[in-house]
Amino acid sequence: MALTPARWWRALAACVIASATAAATLTVPAQAAGGTLFHGIYVSVFGVRDYHGYLPSSYRPGTPLPLVVALHGCTENDVGFDLLSGWSAKAEQEGFAVVFPDQNNFANPAGCWNWILSGNQHRGRGEPAIIAGITNRVTGQYGINRSRVYVTGISAGGVMANIMAVAYSDVYAAASFVAGCEYQCDPLQITTPQQSGQAALREMGSRARTVPVAIFQGTSDPAVAPSTAYRIAGQWATVAGTDTTPDATYNGQVPGGRSYTKLTYHNNTGQPIVDQYMINGAGHSYPGGCSCSLYGDPAGPDATGISWDYFLAHPMP
Repeated sequence: MALTPARWWRALAACVIASATAAATLTVPAQAAGGTLFHGIYVSVFGVRDYHGYLPSSYRPGTPLPLVVALHGCTENDVGFDLLSGWSAKAEQEGFAVVFPDQNNFANPAGCWNWILSGNQHRGRGEPAIIAGITNRVTGQYGINRSRVYVTGISAGGVMANIMAVAYSDVYAAASFVAGCEYQCDPLQITTPQQSGQAALREMGSRARTVPVAIFQGTSDPAVAPSTAYRIAGQWATVAGTDTTPDATYNGQVPGGRSYTKLTYHNNTGQPIVDQYMINGAGHSYPGGCSCSLYGDPAGPDATGISWDYFLAHPMP
């Protein structure tokens, strides 16, 4: 059967990702190498979106495994974000599934998720409904452990990941955001984090719960004000019914790389609910990301590895 341009691109993308994943997993025993790439097209009344994903070589049908839903940023696509973040390689190493929804360039020529539109900020509507639909399809198709479904994203994808954590708090056990924004994002910062938290509570309704989140933000980001990370933390602290003051601070250093400050926020029972990483000198980039991408910052802390460890510690209650 002749390859259409779309099929040719998907086949090429599969080869590129497989090669990158193999290179990143040389330390994995030979019998654990060589997982399965999959891709599909999701169609709903809200639109059409491609996606691709990865199943680790350890996957066996009938044995539930975790799932990470990873959302790319502007001027990227699903394949580029996979290479940048290394999520497929991490999935092979740690034995979980990952799926990358792809924004349609007809919906946004820059490839951004349209988080700014009110219709894309609520459950059962717009792009959140599409992403949740892809999540549900993959979950059912591959027997995913529904108590271990997570969402992450960078930039516009980070904003959308926060929306997904709010609108589908019963689906995503925990979340992480790189250079994201608070719910109902206010770049001018006229509203308060508490107002964002109250809006999140209204959206969650009877599904309201504090979704544990990890936040990554460069202190020299020219696109997203570094103070935005504190607004995201404040949003989730408000959801938890506690104050917006960090309860613990840790100063870290990547060997040969960047220094960073980790701020942890607790709920009223002393349980940690937010880990916030402020990365000194980092710009609008993916911490620990591949140098093969303009958005990669190999000198930063490993956002993918840290996010995965965070997810492991936070199944759905």
